[in-house]
Amino acid sequence: MNLNKMNIDRRKLVKLAGASLATAGLGSALGVIGGCGDGASEPPAPAPTKGVMGKNGKRVLPWSNWSGLQRCQPSLRVAPADEAELAQMIGQSKQAIRFVGSGHSFNALVPTDQTLMSLARLRGIESIDKPAKQVNVWAGTTLAELGEPLWKDGLSIANMPDIDRQALAGAIATSTHGAGESFGSLSSMVTGMRLVNAEGEVIECSADKNSDLFNAARTSMGTLGAVSQIKMQLTDALKLKRRQWIMPFEEALERVDELRADNRNFEFFALPHTDYVFAIVHNETDEDPNIENRYSEEDSYETFRMMSEVYDWVPGFMRHRLGNMAARTVEPETEIGRAFEIFSNTRDIRNNEMEYSLPAELAPACIREMMDTIRKENINIVFPIEYRYAKADNIWLSPFYQRTTCSISVHQFIDRDHRPYFDRMETILRKYEGRPHPGKLHSLSHKELSLLYPRFNDFLRIRKEMDPQGKFLNDFVSKLLGVV
Repeated sequence: MNLNKMNIDRRKLVKLAGASLATAGLGSALGVIGGCGDGASEPPAPAPTKGVMGKNGKRVLPWSNWSGLQRCQPSLRVAPADEAELAQMIGQSKQAIRFVGSGHSFNALVPTDQTLMSLARLRGIESIDKPAKQVNVWAGTTLAELGEPLWKDGLSIANMPDIDRQALAGAIATSTHGAGESFGSLSSMVTGMRLVNAEGEVIECSADKNSDLFNAARTSMGTLGAVSQIKMQLTDALKLKRRQWIMPFEEALERVDELRADNRNFEFFALPHTDYVFAIVHNETDEDPNIENRYSEEDSYETFRMMSEVYDWVPGFMRHRLGNMAARTVEPETEIGRAFEIFSNTRDIRNNEMEYSLPAELAPACIREMMDTIRKENINIVFPIEYRYAKADNIWLSPFYQRTTCSISVHQFIDRDHRPYFDRMETILRKYEGRPHPGKLHSLSHKELSLLYPRFNDFLRIRKEMDPQGKFLNDFVSKLLGVV
């Protein structure tokens, strides 16, 4: 989730925080205009170490994910230039290998002290089949690199997440998804894949060829081998109109079935310590685009940190009052643009994230309990809680396996301990039969996961066939899958 996705630009953020500060009378008392004090758009990341010397005499740099929570010092970093080199490197490696994309996973899928492999050089569109509306894409290609080329050929990805800097292979490996109950995750749009197994063999799979591997590989957390190429089903090029507005929380829950049925894409962001949500819908249109300067990054971080600092100083009932006043200042807006422009946004507020996907019918009760808990227990959180639907699929380790779901996401600033808040919310999310997002933080063990996924053991069978010696595992993934 991205606070900029709500399109609260500099003007709206100042209004939000200004309303809170003016009402509280705490602006001068706190002596802050942003929580950082140095004008940076995000807190400075800790300085990296110098790395270690590899066996080839070259320095091997450390790695960290986007939020800085996950870090490691690999003994070797490699980036094959093509599929042949990829297969050779894997087949000849004597070390464990973990794959890395753009680092937008929050849990410990990547960290290794052995070989860290990037597929960033396997990049670009291999071919486009316009009549079939399909594209063959190299695995290291980012989502952002697909929008313009596909548009020129009259095609679009039917639905996308709000962050387009992710590498396609990584997005597929973790069931990355957008909003809208008629659309599945990016993994569900995959019609074929090429993988390199632990022996360095290239294997093709699809619904008709190696179908078990196909159903496992579309959400594999990088444990079946290196994905080299992905074939995806597309749709005709489309423009979307985005409408966004503030509405009462209870009204949103009462109308949730209507809103999700009547709009192509629907989601909302529940605003903690308020009685409101920020609702967003997308619908197809032929109107001319009107997007201008959507990516304002001047002080969104500082302003939201300022609101968090205010909440540190006021009692719970004042948080509720201030939050409601601030929410009511946000005006509705409409944007029109090409689909890939409307779906995706920049992410300039670093945070850690947890997401669970629940049966759709249980989601309203779940988020009501979450919001009530935040207020009753005076939890200091300003990040909105994201609420969005997704279509069922048949992918073995997908959170959406055989059920229409609603995904609920929570977030915390990177320099605040996320664990107390996440632990409290996770208890509620699990109560409502939630399945964790494969790339986001959670505390579940392999025993608990095996009860949530009916084909869990089938996945383990395919993993062993592709990688009998555990070349593609690290400590975290091994424990997650229960692999000794």
